[in-house]
Amino acid sequence: MDYITGKERKKLSNEPYEISVSDLEYIMRQNEQDKLECRHVTESSYRGETYYQNDGNPGNEKIPDFTMAFFKEFLYRDMKTDGFVLQYPHGTIISQGRRNSYFRGEKQIYTRSVPSLLRQLQGMDEDKQTAYRFINRMRIEEFRLFLCRFEITRLWMNNYGTVLFEPLAQHYGLETEWLDITSDFDVALFFATCKWDRQKKKWVPLTKGDTEKDDKTKYGVIFHVPGWQVETRMAFGEALDAKNQILPIGYQPFMRCHSQHAYAIHMKEASPLQDDIIFEKLHFRHDEGLSKRIYEKMDYGRKIYPQEGLDEFDDIIETIKNMTTFSSEAYHTVLDTEAYYSSDEEARKALKGINIIDESPVKLSRQRIRRFNRLYEDFSVEKHYGIRLLSRNAKNKK
Repeated sequence: MDYITGKERKKLSNEPYEISVSDLEYIMRQNEQDKLECRHVTESSYRGETYYQNDGNPGNEKIPDFTMAFFKEFLYRDMKTDGFVLQYPHGTIISQGRRNSYFRGEKQIYTRSVPSLLRQLQGMDEDKQTAYRFINRMRIEEFRLFLCRFEITRLWMNNYGTVLFEPLAQHYGLETEWLDITSDFDVALFFATCKWDRQKKKWVPLTKGDTEKDDKTKYGVIFHVPGWQVETRMAFGEALDAKNQILPIGYQPFMRCHSQHAYAIHMKEASPLQDDIIFEKLHFRHDEGLSKRIYEKMDYGRKIYPQEGLDEFDDIIETIKNMTTFSSEAYHTVLDTEAYYSSDEEARKALKGINIIDESPVKLSRQRIRRFNRLYEDFSVEKHYGIRLLSRNAKNKK
């Protein structure tokens, strides 16, 4: 799907473009076509079909030119196939079929769409920012150490690929340098039309009371960029000094990222989507009926936030989010791997109100660990997610 505004890249501006419910429904239909395309390519890949004319395999579409078939295999089939193992700068990813557009949905008009950590840093002086970044990095490290207590995490790292601890932390509510993006428009539209009710502890559709507060709350926002723009930026981003590269999260040990068809932008410094010329900024007028329809379509939020094992540890994850006492292991990992402070003495002097202790501050009983591990006994990523793992390594595919 190309730009909704119908504008070419060179004519695109950062000005918002108002769209109608009919436009949203058009994007939903395109989204369904994208899903179907990936499903068909995936099924073809699982059958062992290729685009090579003389490969001896069945398949309707054969390309007589070997070079063209080669490029379509690598640049199309691999990318569109669920379960294809691909190497990226941020790790080895079991990818989900790549769709034709990327989106971010927001329930109102914001001035700056940047990661949660960068929002917190705004207005702080340099010294406070450095200390805050260090503390936040320790929280993410404690989150990593917490997840590594479970067999599924270790199994994944040893057998399936990279566990993306910081993007995972982002999906479970910790502040990070990662900004969520999705290739599923339904997911983006859910976040643009629903909110988290803290009292009820569940997602609910937006009401007129939510949306009629001022001119900013009257509109939902969709940031959209076609896939070809993302691929161009990824291929030539370094030469163009381009920011905001969209990276896949893919399948991870826990289901939340996969359910949201998750991608993300890693921003060490703020580069708001509002200022990124390759994203079109689509605004739509809120409507209670639309919010309710999307809420029900996404099974009251359960398609976005499926029930999974980590739900049992909401209390611990909440503790990690606000932690001010850290293990010596987390502290020294951050001190040794990040260039925030040059010495232990400098770091301890700057981190006022922070305690470093020998043992882990995350108290987790053996009983709770065993109960969680039982949920993943005899785990197979292929059975659990209903995919097959494919790659171009060692005999082409496995």
